[in-house]
Amino acid sequence: MRQFTLFGTSANPEPAGRYTHEVPDVNHCDFHYSHLLPKKPGILPLEETMTKQCRRCNAEFVTRSRIRKRCDTCQTLVSAEKQKKANERLKARRAARRLCLLKAS
Repeated sequence: MRQFTLFGTSANPEPAGRYTHEVPDVNHCDFHYSHLLPKKPGILPLEETMTKQCRRCNAEFVTRSRIRKRCDTCQTLVSAEKQKKANERLKARRAARRLCLLKAS
């Protein structure tokens, strides 16, 4: 334990009138707020399955995950679309950098 004051830490007792109290020796890793975050639904236990409706095509599909929102085919298509967009962003960023380097020289 160490003494904490409004004016910093001190090993010596402070004169009366200053706000002091004892705090345990902790580091920043001890202050986490994961208990305040919403709990994510996990994987269902054992072989339990759920029937869900696809967010994209409204087809019914069976899954063990509570998190999944799309059927396998739609998930594959969405993943491909996202990868394509990411590649386009990367190409645009590289082109912009190339232009900056050409202008600088």
